[in-house]
Amino acid sequence: MAKYLSLGVVLLLAVALAGAAYTKPSREDLHMAATQFADDSSLLGSVATRMTGLFGNDAFDDYIFFDRYRVYVGKNPKVDCFGAFGRTSCSMPKVPPTNAQE
Repeated sequence: MAKYLSLGVVLLLAVALAGAAYTKPSREDLHMAATQFADDSSLLGSVATRMTGLFGNDAFDDYIFFDRYRVYVGKNPKVDCFGAFGRTSCSMPKVPPTNAQE
């Protein structure tokens, strides 16, 4: 009985991962989600997100089961988005404060 239960769990996990890999949002979908999030969050992030085509200050990572899209201003990320199962989720990464007292 335990053998069939573990086989069922493995099969369910395989189907879920295959669904995640098949329904990942495209780079354009993540860029649109990042633009919408930045428009709602901050002016600097909004401008940076809209200008990524000119300056190439974005990064797209295509993993097997999800995608990640980041927009940078200089070396600091301003918008970070993930996508899986046809959905996107964006946030503003927390940047640690720099101490200029040296």
